[in-house]
Amino acid sequence: MRLPLDIFLALRYLRPRRTFVSVISLLSVLGPLLGVAILLIVSGVMAGFDKNIRDGIMDMSAHLTVYPMNEKGYFAEPESLLEKLTAEGVDYGARGTPVIEGTALVQLRDTVYPVVVRGILPETDGNVTKLQRNFTNRGHVLKEGEIAIGERMGFRLGLHQGSELLIHSPARLTKNIQWKEDGKVDIQEPDELYLPEACRIASFFNMGVSDYDDNVIVLHLDQAADLFGLDWGCATSIQLAVDEPLKVGFLAQELRVRHPECQFVTWQEQNALLFDTLQSEKNLMTFLMAFIVLVASFAIAATLITVVVQKTREIGILKAVGVSSWTVGRIFLFQGFLIGFTGTTLGTIAGLLVLKYRDAIAALLSKIMGVEVFPAELYHLTSIPALTTANDLIRIVVMSLVICVGAALIPALYASAFSPSKSLKSENG
Repeated sequence: MRLPLDIFLALRYLRPRRTFVSVISLLSVLGPLLGVAILLIVSGVMAGFDKNIRDGIMDMSAHLTVYPMNEKGYFAEPESLLEKLTAEGVDYGARGTPVIEGTALVQLRDTVYPVVVRGILPETDGNVTKLQRNFTNRGHVLKEGEIAIGERMGFRLGLHQGSELLIHSPARLTKNIQWKEDGKVDIQEPDELYLPEACRIASFFNMGVSDYDDNVIVLHLDQAADLFGLDWGCATSIQLAVDEPLKVGFLAQELRVRHPECQFVTWQEQNALLFDTLQSEKNLMTFLMAFIVLVASFAIAATLITVVVQKTREIGILKAVGVSSWTVGRIFLFQGFLIGFTGTTLGTIAGLLVLKYRDAIAALLSKIMGVEVFPAELYHLTSIPALTTANDLIRIVVMSLVICVGAALIPALYASAFSPSKSLKSENG
């Protein structure tokens, strides 16, 4: 089968030989290869970060948290307020649950660890979080004297299901200590004997977010009330969920007007610093990716200009025998497409392979370098996330091909503008 002249010459000029042109042709393929691979890896990981962190937050916490604005710091009758809030937010699909949260100390033998205690009402907590669905002991309902902790915490402390530990409440430990106006401390005799809460691990959970899996202990709402010295039926907050989390801000605005005695905090406001950090990292990655694309386009343009200079005589002969400038220009446009297609294909394969085996690669690099490549405490996730959609893949591939062909425009215009007589004269001279 005979190929068209422009395609035949484009393939001939890029054919691997032991020449300088062939070497830089192969090197130019590395531009789109690395560019596409890095674009896929970075965009996939960043999209995965955003999705996994949002999903982790949604699974563990509320879309809207309601705090009391009183001296007590808790709701004495949260159920009645919860009924009002859900009725007022019925158009948003609002549902909720009372929660008691606070800091505490876990004592395991002679060692004490700081933790976050979350007291839940098992019957209604499922309205807001997916916490109980992630219990390793599926379907278990927490009773008094039982707790659930993250698998990572359990592994770190060497605990297993059935292990017992003690929970101390700093609030109760400091209840009998008061500061006077002159700065002196007044320590009073306690009215009752203080005893820590003795608890048994009934289940573990794995939410995939290190902040929760490393630091949170879950127990029944009534036991949390005992731990912090509150009456049964109290709650330090009311947590609400809605059908469309992105519209929760509108519900918060309405409820703030109706309930000035409460403070309403949306999930975006509660995690503003985290999302701002993610956005900053996205902006930085965008800049780096733009730089990579620019370097790749310069490499391709430089390669093809070198080919033009090396093939000056052949281009002059082609024009002398009647080959149009348009055909000569197409030769180099097609070369740019070939370089882009080869590099893009190899880059796509490389990028998808790295994303598929990302955790294994990270573990290998951590072992080689002797440091943790992906510390969960820093990135808030227990594994490297990734999310590559068909739209992202198509966008990156098309962008790469367009840039490669666009980079070939300069040498194509340069070659098509050659004067046959001048090119042959310069070659002979």
